[in-house]
Amino acid sequence: MNKKFLLTILFALTTMMGWAQSICSVKATMDDYIKLLNDQGLCVYALDLSNLEKNQYLMAPVVQVYTNGKLEQDILSDIGIGYTNSAPKATIGFYSKSDSLLTFKFQFDEVCGLSFSLPKYPVKNELDGSESILYKATPFAIPSTWQEHEVIPIVAYSSFWYDVEDKICRNCDARELGADYMNSNTFKCSPHIYVFGIKIWKR
Repeated sequence: MNKKFLLTILFALTTMMGWAQSICSVKATMDDYIKLLNDQGLCVYALDLSNLEKNQYLMAPVVQVYTNGKLEQDILSDIGIGYTNSAPKATIGFYSKSDSLLTFKFQFDEVCGLSFSLPKYPVKNELDGSESILYKATPFAIPSTWQEHEVIPIVAYSSFWYDVEDKICRNCDARELGADYMNSNTFKCSPHIYVFGIKIWKR
């Protein structure tokens, strides 16, 4: 094998390695847009209702308020609203019009829905005394079985808390909250939480 042939092979390999390390532009995916919207405080969560017999169930939106891990209020408990399951899914979406105000919407089909705003509260950094309004949305793992009239939690919207040990404000937990969510970091540490969910029962 002569020197010229070896140089030719070496040049070809070098060129191929250069191609393998090249970069190029690609079209942004839906996941890229979703992450960007989430970073701006706009989140949407959906509940699959397609296995329920159509128009045979009623659904009611639920908004629970937890303060320091204790259930303090069920905001919609006295409204008595019930929507028919005419659509294959229900969605909950929310966004922040301002730092101190959260606007959310329940949507049960193309027509029926409910929307209003809720206050957000600051967390104090005990190191320097500053206050910031910081919240994070964490979805619940939806159970495969459920009981009529019981709350099915869909997403928790929780404020950050001050970590005394690390001297920072944080909100760290699993990607999903399970059935033992009351033992999670979110419910043990966050001073203020909104839980959005629904109740379902037979007509």
